[in-house]
Amino acid sequence: MTQLNEAPPIVEIVPGLHRLATPMTSRALPWVMPYVFEGPDGISLFDSGYGTTEATESLTTQLATLGYEPSQIQRLIVSHAHPDHLGMADWIREQSPDCELVMTRREAEWHRGSHPRGGEHGEDWMRRNDSWLIRHGVDAEEVEASHRQMRNSGGPPWASDSRGSGNGASAPRDVSTETERRSWSIRVEDADRELADGEVFEFDGWAVEAILTPGHTPGHLCLYERNHRVLFTGDHVLSRITPNCSLSQEDEEIDRSPLAEYLDSLRKVAAFDTAQALPAHEALIDDLPARCDELQLHHEDRLEEVLVGIGDAAATASDISAKVTWNKPYSTFNIFKKRSALGETLAHLKLLAEDGRVREHHEAQVRWERV
Repeated sequence: MTQLNEAPPIVEIVPGLHRLATPMTSRALPWVMPYVFEGPDGISLFDSGYGTTEATESLTTQLATLGYEPSQIQRLIVSHAHPDHLGMADWIREQSPDCELVMTRREAEWHRGSHPRGGEHGEDWMRRNDSWLIRHGVDAEEVEASHRQMRNSGGPPWASDSRGSGNGASAPRDVSTETERRSWSIRVEDADRELADGEVFEFDGWAVEAILTPGHTPGHLCLYERNHRVLFTGDHVLSRITPNCSLSQEDEEIDRSPLAEYLDSLRKVAAFDTAQALPAHEALIDDLPARCDELQLHHEDRLEEVLVGIGDAAATASDISAKVTWNKPYSTFNIFKKRSALGETLAHLKLLAEDGRVREHHEAQVRWERV
């Protein structure tokens, strides 16, 4: 997809630390912001971007502006294992074979165990996801229609990858479709170093504290650099939008409460003495505690909106999602966006149930009612 927005300039945060921007495939959120740590032995990145040609070329050009090449990347620290953060890892390792991949221990375990990776695993995930969508109120015919559409365009998002990480597809695709597909594709990258919460990670003249911030993903990582009082927030805290915090079918199986984790994690990072927060998208954040307060209030309002959306009778999560305010009407979402919205609604319903304000009924479909 051609990027319509002009790329943000390289920003020097503090001496030896720079913010770059690599392109996404979304006009609404067009950039991932990698951060470059300079050191005597090369450079280290916190997050990178998609493994698309557009993104890798952009990273190469920006590194050259700073006087570096991708072969000098010593380590890639990722906030979490979503494709716009981890998707470039295999390309970076092709350029710099000894590059160390770093994430939290919890994120590494989650990534190994549950991320759709193409082939049989991807197909199994799709089958379970279909059942989950239908169980929570999405019409079965709509789910089947989404499969027909995917088959016509060459298969699900992870079905093909120019680096061979998927299971292949024979249907012809235009450039924009292939870019979208590759943006979803991630090779199974195992972490070389797995960080624990509170661990101080020292590398190439830098020292950062690992902050486990589950919510957006089970093992999301933020970093705190104490000397300059900067906190890298990844997708945990963004300057404008609210990060997706969803309940998945895997979360249901282990009784995880993503929104409860997320709100706890907000309070956790807000307590740090921070001069500036460095998110993975959008603008830099000058007042992190204030932004955390805004996000907390947003979720309090959303909890009330979900509660009202249940109505006077039992309703499915899909019914409730249709009454919640999104950037576009829920009815217009494709199946992947609908799944994301449904997961957010379920995360709020889970917390409401834990607070004793709603209860669920397990029948052919899961329904919710106010207590």
